[in-house]
Amino acid sequence: MFSRSSSSLICRSASAAFAGMVLLAGCASPQAFQIKRIEPGLASTCSVPIPERDVLVGVALSGGGSRAALFGAAGLEALGRLRTADGRSVLERTDYLSSVSGGSLAATYYALQKPPRDMRVLTPGGELTPPWTAFFEQYKGMMSQNIGGPVALRQFSSFRWLNSSLGAISLAEILRERVLGDATMRDVNRREALGDAPGLIVNTTLYNNGRRLAVTGLPSDAFRYDFIGSLQREQKEEGKRAEIPPILARRWEQLLPMTPADLRMDQCHMLVAGAVAASASFPPVIGPTTFQVEGDDTYWHVGDGGLYENQGVEPLVFLFVKQLQQKKSRRAYIIAFDSSFPFSVDERRLNRRAEPFSLFTFDFNRIPGIMEERATTYQGLFFRSMQIEGVFPDEHTMFGLSLRHIDAQWREDLSDVPQACLNEAKPILSPADVRERLAEIPTRFRLFSECDRQLLITAASKLVEQHRQEILDFIDGRPVPKAQP
Repeated sequence: MFSRSSSSLICRSASAAFAGMVLLAGCASPQAFQIKRIEPGLASTCSVPIPERDVLVGVALSGGGSRAALFGAAGLEALGRLRTADGRSVLERTDYLSSVSGGSLAATYYALQKPPRDMRVLTPGGELTPPWTAFFEQYKGMMSQNIGGPVALRQFSSFRWLNSSLGAISLAEILRERVLGDATMRDVNRREALGDAPGLIVNTTLYNNGRRLAVTGLPSDAFRYDFIGSLQREQKEEGKRAEIPPILARRWEQLLPMTPADLRMDQCHMLVAGAVAASASFPPVIGPTTFQVEGDDTYWHVGDGGLYENQGVEPLVFLFVKQLQQKKSRRAYIIAFDSSFPFSVDERRLNRRAEPFSLFTFDFNRIPGIMEERATTYQGLFFRSMQIEGVFPDEHTMFGLSLRHIDAQWREDLSDVPQACLNEAKPILSPADVRERLAEIPTRFRLFSECDRQLLITAASKLVEQHRQEILDFIDGRPVPKAQP
């Protein structure tokens, strides 16, 4: 039993400890980042014009932490090995990279570090040239490293764990120190202007209005496809009259991405690491990030770019459809490396779960996962319906290919399974086991085994090889047998 004096001492100590925590929390309170303002009528000094291309090629890298970062990097390497009819690599024909969350780490590193355009990707014999070989080895190593552990350590050592909004700052710091350095968006846009990097679109979400914020050097009207006008023209040609209620027109406006220029925000001095951290900020663990444009009263809260579309495809669709609508391009192709966490995995787990949910055992990611699953279904139905109606370009004009990490085909004898997976505690006995292993790689900024790392790299290479002919057929202008779902 404690004496009264000792009890008083404990109370005073507890009070002091609590007061100390409050003070530390105050020291660790997040502050809004101040962003330089662009004056009305002026363009950002690092904006990049939209180039006119006969055939537009875009690559989308999905969210999914290190799983997505490595899968995206390996996917780009696999595309690099494909030679088009003009002798160039598919990478040399790629105009845009659009990314979400973990995919944004892969996209930004590629845009910053890839060899310049005068360094050919392939040798005359069809192999990667030495500079590109060295780049991809370094690239995959960077995407495989443990980011999550150092972020957690930074959070606890700085008492930032008391406020989850500071997790985005910790993530940005670690990404800057370990992967992206002090590069700014101006550095990326300068490479784009020289032709040394594809156009970069890093997708985030504005919590204020629910709009997508695309961090990019493209002008603000680049994504403003006139869907309503296109629909009305198509209906008129068919002798029909399309009544579009004003509320639907406003809702369509909400779907269109915003850019920093729309917020009068000069992105030039924005750290690339900060943009990636914003794209990957998923509360309550990390983010959102808050910023304010100098001279404005509004505070903008920016978080994960994949809240309702985790593939990064939608901005490319709007960008390409507008180019096609304006007759500035004839055809467009989108290749999506989708390593989103499969919805079916949690279904299997919940089917076997006997315990009720509690605050500490419920995976809250399931909530946005359900909403995203429904949104993705409606999105697919909408775009396909608009193609059938002739409002959107048909599949011979704009084609999309989704490469999911769980869809790679494996040999029955498992001779193509990486050696690192053969001595795992849970044995891999069939191709179904391989797919299940890939499906259950968690969404973290860390890969927990060499087997996971090698499986992702091999899966990306296999998927590109499985679809080699249709990729090359579309880019080279040959008929593609059938559209992808």
